[in-house]
Amino acid sequence: MSLSDPQTLRRIRLALALVWLALGLAVLAGSLLPDLGPSSFRIPLPHADKLVHFLAWALLAGFAPPLLLRFASRLAAASALFLMSGAIELVQGLLPTRSASFGDLAANGLGIAAGTAAGIVVAMLLARRSRSIATGLAFDAGDGLVTAGNRS
Repeated sequence: MSLSDPQTLRRIRLALALVWLALGLAVLAGSLLPDLGPSSFRIPLPHADKLVHFLAWALLAGFAPPLLLRFASRLAAASALFLMSGAIELVQGLLPTRSASFGDLAANGLGIAAGTAAGIVVAMLLARRSRSIATGLAFDAGDGLVTAGNRS
């Protein structure tokens, strides 16, 4: 079982995608369920909930770039995550046990930006090490979703 084997790369890609999905569900649950919010961590720092928001969304955003090959796909993923975080904040405003906050949205956005940047660095390092492995892990490579001529 070699890392350059397409079947192995598909399995790794699927595992990474499943971890990313699980992280997304965890962020969603932590954002909407009453007892799982950032305040439930009881971190003894001022504005610790903003730190939790930042870290959760950074981790979630950091998984996307290595799974996507094109810059446009990475930008779309970051934008979709930010829109999702905004939608969650709106829904929180409708829940009796939660509240919406522009500060939380800002922390989410900064986390998404930092996570996306870190993910791009990881993807670049992976591509520098082995272009075929980096391409094989990406969802928009080898799946017929893009052709060799229109990768950016």
